[in-house]
Amino acid sequence: MTWVMFDYGGVVSHPPTQQDLALLAGVAGVGVPAFSDVYWEWRHAYDLAELDVTGYWRQVGRSLGRSYGEAEVAELARLDCASWLRLQAGTVALIEDLAAAGRPLALLSNAPDQLADAIRALPIAAHFGQLIFSCQLKLAKPDPRCYNDALARLGASAEEVIFIDDRTENVAAAAALGLRSVHFTSPEGMRAAVTERLAGRG
Repeated sequence: MTWVMFDYGGVVSHPPTQQDLALLAGVAGVGVPAFSDVYWEWRHAYDLAELDVTGYWRQVGRSLGRSYGEAEVAELARLDCASWLRLQAGTVALIEDLAAAGRPLALLSNAPDQLADAIRALPIAAHFGQLIFSCQLKLAKPDPRCYNDALARLGASAEEVIFIDDRTENVAAAAALGLRSVHFTSPEGMRAAVTERLAGRG
């Protein structure tokens, strides 16, 4: 049985918008370019649960020369989480169609604890047999160990998994391990590619 394993951010959900970043930067008390740089600089450690939500935002603050209290951390965390929860209708439709057809589905996402909890609470999460997050594994894509741990959780070999991600480095790393990888550029293109691979044509 072939699994279909989705990335979350940029595939199931839309990525944060410039408006999202502007709202975050406003609470952070800096401009968007400076905020964006530091937001991503420390994100990997946050995704790996090396920093918890308070530790992450206070580290962001230190890097920006700012000090955030509990209220500011709470608001930054709320806005950040909300920015990742706008779902792509075309991806949701594909997930629902695959689930209705009895296809086993999984999610493999680089995500911190707070966002992982929010994703688990989404109605669409019920369609996934496995929800796998970097904060659980303490490993993140494109580390090969991340994919190997995910495969172990699925009880599947690499060739039994179609993997979808919007980041080329994540797709390439998965393909190198033998996963039948799809580079997400649009819901329509993803649907066509998944259909081909399920039919054994890719």
